Amino acid sequence: MTSESKPSHITRESLQSWRVATLARERDGANTTIASEDQLLESRRAMIPDDTDCRDLWVFGYGSLIFNPIIAHEQRLIARIHGYHRRFCLWTQIGRGSPECPGLVLSLDRGGSCVGVGFKLQPDTAIAELDLLWRREMMTLAYNARWLRLHTDDGIKCGLAFVANPQRPAYAPPMPFEDLVTTVATAIGFNGHCYDYLFDTIAGMKDCGIRDHSMEKLADAVSQRLASAE
Repeated sequence: MTSESKPSHITRESLQSWRVATLARERDGANTTIASEDQLLESRRAMIPDDTDCRDLWVFGYGSLIFNPIIAHEQRLIARIHGYHRRFCLWTQIGRGSPECPGLVLSLDRGGSCVGVGFKLQPDTAIAELDLLWRREMMTLAYNARWLRLHTDDGIKCGLAFVANPQRPAYAPPMPFEDLVTTVATAIGFNGHCYDYLFDTIAGMKDCGIRDHSMEKLADAVSQRLASAE
């Protein structure tokens, strides 16, 4: 395994230093699809201006934010959203895949519902944390930022979520289950194996008391595929 492919979680330092974005730009050259700092700032400000009242600002996590939130927050609640479901529906050639063997990451796709975690940001640092979050989630502009209703035991909160953009080339329509298993079992990128992303997400959800039967079914099939390859 090369130094680039050693498993590692995203960190505040790697986001602040633009490490993954820099590696991707160096690798792809003129073909890069990585957003610039100005593009990310413009995108964030279009959604949440600098002068936004951040005293009750929530972010909804459904994938890696559950087990590796990074963003500073003062409260978290289990939350359900309606109208979207959790799915491996975005191709990645960066974090959990490569141009030669693209991986898949989670997003929210239309239909159904999803249980995840709502994070309440600290008001005095919220804008800075959102800029960090934009570097993490919007690096290829494959997501759309949306305000969703988070149904929690503490009432309904208005939360920011990142949903799949079907108009972007990275969007992956539903595929045969075996193709999904093969992709997750074999892809690897800057941040490690695609299957570790799956397993870590499930472990994080389990710690929060969240069950997702489709994710668990996929994890079982990927585990069997990996065991058969040993």
